[in-house]
Amino acid sequence: MSSLTARMPVELTSDIADHLDVLMRLDSATGGIVRGIANPLIVPTTEVTNNSRWATVRTGIYLPCTATRTVRYVGSVHRAGPAIAARLREHFAKLREREATWTHLALITLPTTITLAALRRCEGRAGRALDPLDNTRLPAVPGRPAWIPRPRTA
Repeated sequence: MSSLTARMPVELTSDIADHLDVLMRLDSATGGIVRGIANPLIVPTTEVTNNSRWATVRTGIYLPCTATRTVRYVGSVHRAGPAIAARLREHFAKLREREATWTHLALITLPTTITLAALRRCEGRAGRALDPLDNTRLPAVPGRPAWIPRPRTA
């Protein structure tokens, strides 16, 4: 079995969150994963899409995952107005099956003043650390090899 098919899903734990926080500081003096008491805070996706959670977030990296914290996707937003709920609805309109697998969401906050290039580097670093199940590409990270998506089942 090749290493490409043997990659285990990544669970969003407090250790992984600590690692993500360090990676975010490479491009941004502030920002980091939103936490509960100890672990990264994950909330039901429906609480985000109905605007009861993170309704004012304009810039950040969103991490759709399962209830057991398995990371499904890594994406970013950088908009003039509220962004997370709108972006999730765009994903769900494009691929309806994501609503069934992206049941929860974690968030890495970043300052609204971050440049788009720096945001993309942060997204690329987070994606490489989390190796998400559903991404087909991730932004490039200077000095790092290209990320290889997981094989798709037919």
